[in-house]
Amino acid sequence: MTTTYEVFDPATLEPVGSAPLHDEADVDLAVQRAVAAGPAWAADREARRAALRGAAAALRAKAPGIGRTLSLEQGKVLREAVGEVLVAADVFDYYADLEWDEQESLPERGGRSLTVQRRPVGVVAAITPWNFPISLLSVKLAPALAAGCTVIAKPSPTTPLSTIALVEAVVGFVPDGVVQWLTGRRAVNRALSEHPRVRKISFTGSTEVGAAIAAQAAPTVKRVTLELGGNDPAIVLPDADAAFTAAGIVGSAFRNAGQVCMAVKRVFVPAEREAELVEAITAEAAKLVVGHGVADGTTMGPMHSRSQLELVQGLVREALDGGARLAGGGGRGASLPGHFLEPTVVAGAGFDSALVAQEQFGAALPVVAYTDLDDLLDRLNAQEFGLGASLWTPDLGRAEDLAGRIEAGTVWINQHTQVELDAPFGGWKASGVGRERGPVGLEPYLELRTVNARAHAPAPSPAPAASPAR
Repeated sequence: MTTTYEVFDPATLEPVGSAPLHDEADVDLAVQRAVAAGPAWAADREARRAALRGAAAALRAKAPGIGRTLSLEQGKVLREAVGEVLVAADVFDYYADLEWDEQESLPERGGRSLTVQRRPVGVVAAITPWNFPISLLSVKLAPALAAGCTVIAKPSPTTPLSTIALVEAVVGFVPDGVVQWLTGRRAVNRALSEHPRVRKISFTGSTEVGAAIAAQAAPTVKRVTLELGGNDPAIVLPDADAAFTAAGIVGSAFRNAGQVCMAVKRVFVPAEREAELVEAITAEAAKLVVGHGVADGTTMGPMHSRSQLELVQGLVREALDGGARLAGGGGRGASLPGHFLEPTVVAGAGFDSALVAQEQFGAALPVVAYTDLDDLLDRLNAQEFGLGASLWTPDLGRAEDLAGRIEAGTVWINQHTQVELDAPFGGWKASGVGRERGPVGLEPYLELRTVNARAHAPAPSPAPAASPAR
């Protein structure tokens, strides 16, 4: 009998369900099923389109229930959790409708014809984190299925229930073995990464874990897509409107209690406007209502785990000990026993302080003054992360010029965290390898094959035998 473990609500610390604790033997069995299901699934593109559309409709119908499960196990606000499921449905529809060529012909040359074929890479392991388990799985699962791959979904051990619900909704539209889920801890990740019949790993999570997965996958020369950490800066230019900018930055920085890889993690403001902008950002953050994610009126839930809460609190304390000041927040903000932290704004932290230089991934936001924009961009580009960044100014021409100097996978202007179905998303440097979303997001699930053909000319007929002399 498979062992199970409990899943807890980060707001109440009460159990909300349980999930199987799978092991290496379960991985091997799932891979065998996926391999067996592969050929028939890869052979029928129209069936794949129909399955994706059916899954999208099912997810929309089930969004309230899956969203509630997600809110309870992850902590995010119910409205946002339901929205995450609806976004996943849109992703499935997008890849159902996406047109791509399974093969194309190159110009003939020297009596040779050339055909380039695109075929599914094979069994895919989709390993996802706890902060956005539904939307981050959908941008892996939908293109993989569209390409004709079979997929094993492995969620974070702390948010398995919503992933199970999503996969079970999809399973009703695909043959047995095409989509499966496994739950458990890092031993399952490792077994998937090392299994020789798994041909592709798509991972979203921390840079540390992503590097380990890439190393585990290397001996079997798997394809690997890694969407990793980020420490996104919001760079406010001197002409920015304070109220507009503060609302946009706070809406990104404290979404999901700050636990968003591409959220604003630190704000850089002109020194001459520091006091004004700190005040505007603090006032905007104070409007958030902290509470249980499923409760009416809540606009920010708890942080997901005690370890993450303690990490962020420690970074804030260290910054304050180093001379920064607490501009707003810092308390719990809720009477429940969970992992709560008020939206916290810290002013005056140094550029090299841990709160600013590290990815804190929580409900704390440092605001740092700068005097030389060129120097600021150089210093930011010298750091390890390059997931996203934003510029805030009414001068769009200047912002577009500056965007071209920023080493990041996405640069937003007067917004942050907005992603599109058809635009590639991913990071530079330590923020990842590869891209997801859009047509580019399909490519990692396809192998290219070139068929180079030359006509088979008949062998020359033998010369007739000479007549015997008479």
